[in-house]
Amino acid sequence: MDNKPRKIVQDVVSLSRLRAILWFELSTSVLFIFISMGPFMIAIAIIAALIFTPYMLYVLIKEKRYEWITIFILMIVIPYIFILLIFYDYILLTAWLIIPVVLLYLYYFLLKYSVDDWLKEYYAHENYEEQKRESAKRRREEEELL
Repeated sequence: MDNKPRKIVQDVVSLSRLRAILWFELSTSVLFIFISMGPFMIAIAIIAALIFTPYMLYVLIKEKRYEWITIFILMIVIPYIFILLIFYDYILLTAWLIIPVVLLYLYYFLLKYSVDDWLKEYYAHENYEEQKRESAKRRREEEELL
């Protein structure tokens, strides 16, 4: 069994990009507030989610954040399948299908703050390591002077 400590972040560039996309994606969730503008805005929010979700899952797999993938399945995929199975012949199926979209944007909201925490932890650790290196360098220079 490998007892090496887990790296905080595997790929900081991908995670930073995910964070930026999440902030943008959540700004599109404001579209839900403007439901009075018609189904066009809801369609844009759904299309944005469909385009973004594969990248989000890619980054989560790359970062080995399997708990977030499990939450995604429990929070979005299973309710979607459940709604399709129960309300397939129901005339208001499209209205029921908005529920998984709302849950997806809630998931994005929660993930956004977790990604922020992961990046803060990564940058704090990098800062700590840099201070440690500078301190060791300063100590060596002082020892050479003595």
